[in-house]
Amino acid sequence: RPLHAKAEQHLMCEEHEDERINIYCLRCEAPTCSLCKVFGAHKDCEVAPLPAVYQRQKSELSDGIAMLVAGNDRIQAIITQMEEICHTIEENGRRQKQHLGLRFDSLYSILEERKKELLQSIAREQEAKVQRVRGLIRQYGDHLEASSKLVESAIQAMEEPQMAVYLQ
Repeated sequence: RPLHAKAEQHLMCEEHEDERINIYCLRCEAPTCSLCKVFGAHKDCEVAPLPAVYQRQKSELSDGIAMLVAGNDRIQAIITQMEEICHTIEENGRRQKQHLGLRFDSLYSILEERKKELLQSIAREQEAKVQRVRGLIRQYGDHLEASSKLVESAIQAMEEPQMAVYLQ
């Protein structure tokens, strides 16, 4: 980064004010001037020409940007795919709920029909049994009436004092 707000061709060394920054210290990773390399803080450092380091770092940054953009594109594609998956899951869930509702409605209808049939069957059987028992009640009632008349007749016979009439 430039040390001053001036354009790069006018960037001057802070230590040697009359010297332009024209080299790059590879060990310190800082731009500097030739005097700093020869006499100053960077005399024991390895340096490279500023334009070469600038081009290399700019190329690396460009490659990094391209990789980030490509990565962002892949992430966006994955997000889009996941959103589609969410939509598909929601749609499948809605269809399954609807299908389940229809199946339960169908089963409920079948059960209601079966309930109706069974209730009618019970009612028919109940009616048949009640009529059968009432027939038996009438039959036993008739039998009881006949038996009561027989008892009444037998009692009257018992009260007959004449032996010949009684035996007749």
